[in-house]
Amino acid sequence: MVAGSPVSTSELTLDLVSPPVEADAPLDERDIELVQTTFAKVAELGAGPAGRILFGHIFRIAPEAKALFSFAQDEETMWLPGSRLEKHGAGVVKMVSTAVSLLRDLETLVPVLQRLGLQHVGYKVLPPHYDVVGAAFIATLEEALQTEFTEAVKNAYLKVWKIVQATMMGDNYAK
Repeated sequence: MVAGSPVSTSELTLDLVSPPVEADAPLDERDIELVQTTFAKVAELGAGPAGRILFGHIFRIAPEAKALFSFAQDEETMWLPGSRLEKHGAGVVKMVSTAVSLLRDLETLVPVLQRLGLQHVGYKVLPPHYDVVGAAFIATLEEALQTEFTEAVKNAYLKVWKIVQATMMGDNYAK
């Protein structure tokens, strides 16, 4: 490819490794392409199983988070297929899927995330909880994507998570 020439979507889709992405840089087209391409593999797991993996990471990182979920009180049944945990996890994964699909349509995505953030204030979600979910989300992606979870892909997801987190938190926690 010639420097300065436009990059096609197919070229972006194949490039999961280089050049590296800076997590603090603004979200760009390459980031969106990396996230949308790789999230399709996560979706192949199914929303329920992916949701169980996500909540497994949440509860491993922050066992005290179980107190926020009524379904987490029954250790014996909460991990079973069809459980309330799986249904809730599936909802989370579907919401992430929606957000991923709307990364090029922020006019639609931002109000959805703002409403979701306000709802979570009512669920007693605190700012540090977003960091836990972010870490669990990245761990879930690493598990699902395996060798495709390159540093560039990880950084692209970190950039997306920063946007999701900032938008959901908004000024809901301002004093």
